[in-house]
Amino acid sequence: MNGPNRPLMIVAVVLAALGAAALVVVALTPDDEPVPPIAATGTHAVTAGAVGARFARAGDCLINDGTEAEPVLRLVSCGAGAYTVLARFEGVTDADRVCAQVQGYEYNYSYDSPLDTELDFVLCLRPV
Repeated sequence: MNGPNRPLMIVAVVLAALGAAALVVVALTPDDEPVPPIAATGTHAVTAGAVGARFARAGDCLINDGTEAEPVLRLVSCGAGAYTVLARFEGVTDADRVCAQVQGYEYNYSYDSPLDTELDFVLCLRPV
């Protein structure tokens, strides 16, 4: 093919080869993030669509998979070892102040979003 289309054809072949090479590199690059388990065993079975404290509401139950200093809360079926959410307060992080008005609370959890105070929240909890 020796016409005005030849340079265009060469560019198209080079771009296709570069695109294919990029796909191979992406497909063969390992993902460093571990995949979380789909289900848990024992008393605290994960409910469908299990999520953390961000979506917890009054009446839900949570379990701490982390430590007291660095909690990692997830929604579970209520049972021994879990905490019941007594109240949720949006847009605040002063957990001691807001939970003081909640009868029966023993523990609290606060989330201070780096993005916006509208995403901040406090959970007032008690053991099940």
